[in-house]
Amino acid sequence: MINKKHIKGLLSVASIAVFAACAEYTKPERPEYTLNEVIYVDKLPEKDYQLTLRSKGNWNVYSGNSFETINWKAPVTLSNENKIITIKNSTPNQRLAFAAVNGKDTLHLTEREIDLENSVNFRDLGGIPTQDGKHTKWGLIYRSGELSDLTNEDLAYMSTIDIKSILDFRTNEEIEEKPDMYPNGVQWFHVPVGNMGNGNMKEMFGKLREANPETFDGGKLMEDISEDLLKSKDAFKTLFSDLLNNDRTPLLFHCTAGKDRTGHASALILTALGVDEETIYNEYTLSNYFRYDNNEETIKKAAKFYGIDQRILRPMMSVRRSYLQTGMDILKAEYGSVQNYLETEIGLDSTAISKLRNKFLE
Repeated sequence: MINKKHIKGLLSVASIAVFAACAEYTKPERPEYTLNEVIYVDKLPEKDYQLTLRSKGNWNVYSGNSFETINWKAPVTLSNENKIITIKNSTPNQRLAFAAVNGKDTLHLTEREIDLENSVNFRDLGGIPTQDGKHTKWGLIYRSGELSDLTNEDLAYMSTIDIKSILDFRTNEEIEEKPDMYPNGVQWFHVPVGNMGNGNMKEMFGKLREANPETFDGGKLMEDISEDLLKSKDAFKTLFSDLLNNDRTPLLFHCTAGKDRTGHASALILTALGVDEETIYNEYTLSNYFRYDNNEETIKKAAKFYGIDQRILRPMMSVRRSYLQTGMDILKAEYGSVQNYLETEIGLDSTAISKLRNKFLE
């Protein structure tokens, strides 16, 4: 029996597959963690926290149940000699916040991945450096894959991060098949991104069904989709309007896998906040790291049960820098820069940009 938890993110394997002999499957190494962070925070399965120093330096780390309630009296040292520390979590059902101090520098930290049992690629967009030396604030903007199968524990933990609104980028068909679950009191809005209606989905399924793994270029297909995603003007107008609305934040936006529609939206947000292009691409490709286990289980089962060649599925289930870059380059060619696109088509003038940065940067 195929566990439905392990088929999330695949574009309806049952719809695109024809039963065949088992296809060959080879498991690759986990992709690298592409975002350049001084300290990486991970919530362990037993709910304690592990902090890893990913650069040189000596830091005093303080913790609390929120950034406003940091205990400044009990530091733990993270240093060149002691690069990994574990901090006990006495409130396992709550998220811990950390402050790392090195001389005059202070970094706010918490876990990037919101590790739910039945949601994949659920991430906080906090702690990302901007070109002017600031960082995005934690706990205000989240991105994720689908939310259709959350456990009671997932919902309870999700309620502790105080999300006020959810923007669902999926199609009507996707929502009908797998409606979102979320805590009571959260506002939910359907904001479709991209021209991913039934006709286009069927066309894509047809291409995959007939694909020859020796000649099929899934990467090119994903690059072609990028332009369409980034030109979803109405959706992005809604997204940025909601980000500026205090009644809608903290805000979560998501699609099915949390990598394509969601990844392109994330890139536009980080552009508006003044994050450099290289960091934006590195945040985008983090989906490969966080979706690794899920993707590999799906690809393995698709090969075993449906005979689908992994060379066809891998480009569709992963992200590559070129996918996002294709769309971004088209915007630059047409508008002069991505910032000009945001201003002329999405309505983010200098006043709106200033408000966004005042709200989401520290």
